[in-house]
Amino acid sequence: MSGIMDMITQQLGSSMMQQMASKIGGDNDGIKRAAAVAVPMIISALQKNAGSRQGAESLANALDKKHSGGILDNLGSLLGGDSMRDGGKILGHVFGNRQDNITQQLGRATGLGNQGAGDLMSMLAPMVMGALGKAKQQSGAGVSGLQDLLRQEQQTIQKRQPKQMGMIEGMLDSDGDGDVDLGDILKKGSGLLSGFFK
Repeated sequence: MSGIMDMITQQLGSSMMQQMASKIGGDNDGIKRAAAVAVPMIISALQKNAGSRQGAESLANALDKKHSGGILDNLGSLLGGDSMRDGGKILGHVFGNRQDNITQQLGRATGLGNQGAGDLMSMLAPMVMGALGKAKQQSGAGVSGLQDLLRQEQQTIQKRQPKQMGMIEGMLDSDGDGDVDLGDILKKGSGLLSGFFK
């Protein structure tokens, strides 16, 4: 069974990156750098939210109803309005009151601006949910199995990029005042890029 991160990076080839850059108005490098931070950040936030039984049940329900992985066979739809609106709702659930701070920092650190960073994350969120839903289906995981799946994925990413993931987790654990700067993560992020976009 493919890992969630691996499923996503297989989909994010140069063609998809170009389409995203064209839609958002950024350059390919900025999009890659932003995606290399945003995807593990979304996964990390999902894992935190699913740490409680109630959070995991809510996530499992959402995956079963709406995110079974079909979106991965139709990535062009990620660039459309409905999918991006969906992505915005997912981000609101996942990040809560940290969403604006994270979007602003990502936009500033990558040069995409608030709107560009927000649009990119709204494209990526349904892809992450689709990959997670597919992994859940493939493994036949229930609620506790989903928690294990996310925990294992988090550990895998942590092993690949311990320093960057430590900073990302620090940011998610902060009170939203920007104590951890995404610019610092991106400066040290060549490992993220090489690890996720081979």
